[in-house]
Amino acid sequence: MSRTASCTIDLAAEGKSSGYIQIGDSTNTSGWANHCVPIISIKNGAGPRLLLLAGNHGDEYEGQIVATELSRRLQASEIRGQVIIIPCLSQEASQNGNRLWNNGANFNRIFPGNEDGTINEKLAFFLSNNLFPTCDVIVDMHSGGRSMAFIPSSNMVWVSDLALRKVMLANMLAWNTEYHMIGGEQPSTNPYSLLPGDVVRQGKSLSTGEFGGCGWTTAETVKIIRDGLHDFMRALGILNGEYKTRTERGLPEAKILDFREGDAYVTAPCDGIYENCVDLEDEVKAGDLVGQLHDFNHPDRKPIPVYAGRAGVISVVRGYPPVMTGDVVCTIGILRKNIAEFEAAGN
Repeated sequence: MSRTASCTIDLAAEGKSSGYIQIGDSTNTSGWANHCVPIISIKNGAGPRLLLLAGNHGDEYEGQIVATELSRRLQASEIRGQVIIIPCLSQEASQNGNRLWNNGANFNRIFPGNEDGTINEKLAFFLSNNLFPTCDVIVDMHSGGRSMAFIPSSNMVWVSDLALRKVMLANMLAWNTEYHMIGGEQPSTNPYSLLPGDVVRQGKSLSTGEFGGCGWTTAETVKIIRDGLHDFMRALGILNGEYKTRTERGLPEAKILDFREGDAYVTAPCDGIYENCVDLEDEVKAGDLVGQLHDFNHPDRKPIPVYAGRAGVISVVRGYPPVMTGDVVCTIGILRKNIAEFEAAGN
């Protein structure tokens, strides 16, 4: 349990309450201070305990909007069990329009945190030690932020634990989104340093998604999250109301995009201004042109082409044109018709 962070509300109390996760701090303007992260608890008797998180990265606003809206609107009488909401984990980053905290920390790369570290490390430690172990399901909502745009989708990391994988698959499908993305983490990244990786390490049920991007929100992406989250909570038996699958609604089966191979990621071969030459949901073949890099300081030079490393569906495109060598400029998922075909392609 954390010695350097605490919660101002009783998470075991019935009904609805709001307060803060308080983290001890000392600043230039206040020798004794608290960094306060809003937290809302809505509880009604026995049932699943859901922890809903948004704003892991500051410039991913879609989930923050829906989580804030839900914290205002949802009443205890509408649920069975408990919903704990943290609408924005990385507040200073969100306020500044940045992905990272002011100290350069990527909140999604610091787990399981440090009880005596920086403010962001203390917050990660509190989540990992005080909240994750007490919850049945954790939802971590993302989008592409300022730098990327995703096909809006509920997603999951492919885990080796078969029992946990089955639960996470059910979680992902419960959102009823048109697309789902499944795969490993970005190459050269420690998966357990990520919030979802820490949840999985603890054997806890996780649900996540990438809902749009480019640092701005649309009516479509917010509606996808709002509707999907309601479906997800009904499927879990937390939110009152009947749950219906896509099939029961007469909708086509969801599309599965496979990211289990490292060549899903296309990177910039040099610095420059990146031009997307493909759009989300476009199908490409290996060797197709997906973008090109311009040197505005030398307009006489031809742009540098960027090619697809494999065949598939464009699932992510670059949202912020200035790039440096090695920046991801798009991703390509292999389309699977359903989960059965996905699993048959290899575990």
